[in-house]
Amino acid sequence: MAGAKLRDAPKAVLNLRDLDQAKSAVLNSLCSPDAQRGYRHAMDEFIEWYCSEPRLSFSRTVVLRLRRHEAVSLEMRHIQRREDHWTIVDLHGKANHTRTVPVPDWVKALLDQWTQAAAINTGKIFRRVTKAGTVWGIGMTEKVVWHVVREYATAAGITTLAPHDLRRSCARLCHAAGGELEQIQFLLGHVSIQTTERYLGCKQRIKTASNDRRGIEPPV
Repeated sequence: MAGAKLRDAPKAVLNLRDLDQAKSAVLNSLCSPDAQRGYRHAMDEFIEWYCSEPRLSFSRTVVLRLRRHEAVSLEMRHIQRREDHWTIVDLHGKANHTRTVPVPDWVKALLDQWTQAAAINTGKIFRRVTKAGTVWGIGMTEKVVWHVVREYATAAGITTLAPHDLRRSCARLCHAAGGELEQIQFLLGHVSIQTTERYLGCKQRIKTASNDRRGIEPPV
């Protein structure tokens, strides 16, 4: 009886095969191509992070350590000037990676509007707001981020949008504006450049190869 219970117990540590099977089961349960795309990208990134620490146990706490946690954990002390530019410093992300994230001036201006209106001088930047419009508590949960994104997506007429989609949109906008792939990798906090390439949907262009016309060609 005890042996049967041990065999039936869920694994404390999952391997790549386990995760791939779970990923396939989730994707096969979805009918919408948009939903499949969103879930596939999110699960690919999670699997890459999870497998980077092979002895990490699998639990609800582990699953919740995704990118929304970075936003809700942001504190006033993280916003600093570096190299004459606003930044988020010492941001702890997945797999305990620490990075510095540049903050555009217009984003800092919006943060200032919020913190001044909410009278926030220290501690967590993002707080819950009551129906009466008053700030309550000392922070907010990852679930609130999800609901806020969905609320504004609905208002904008977007039917399927998850918080993780905003990261991909940011990456692609940066790339379209001429951002270097390596710098976008730093911005997103990806361990592997291949993850960044998947975000951007990069494809090799033979017709306009990057090693053409570099100024070192011999004269014709």
